[in-house]
Amino acid sequence: MKIYDSASVAAAAFAGAVALVALTGCAQLVELVDNRHEEQFPTYKAAAEGWVGVELPSWIPEDAVDLRNTATNDETVAVIRVTSDSPLPDDCTTEERSGIPSLEADWSTEEWPDRVARCGDYEVMLVDGGWLGWFNAQTEGER
Repeated sequence: MKIYDSASVAAAAFAGAVALVALTGCAQLVELVDNRHEEQFPTYKAAAEGWVGVELPSWIPEDAVDLRNTATNDETVAVIRVTSDSPLPDDCTTEERSGIPSLEADWSTEEWPDRVARCGDYEVMLVDGGWLGWFNAQTEGER
């Protein structure tokens, strides 16, 4: 039986990580480690055709452009930003904000209003040039 020292194990782990980055690219490695995926679409139509995991949220206006989504791989947490001049659908209601996105995105915000639009499972707020919406499931499979 061969015994490996810690330096050999560390070197093998490092080599494996380098190979993984080379094969998958840095973005995919970050997604794997962080257990999340990120998407960006230039138009609503492109988003409707390529949205990953779940259906495109119904609160997103059809004239939306520059759609960005960061979500956990199991789709229990998501934060979405879109550029649009259109109002939200009539079935969205104004309510007290119950939380903030539990995922960070550099295109999100750090200022949170006390009241937000409730659009289905999403809390949505007006941001410069469009809308920011988020969903934080309380239990897996809630969505």
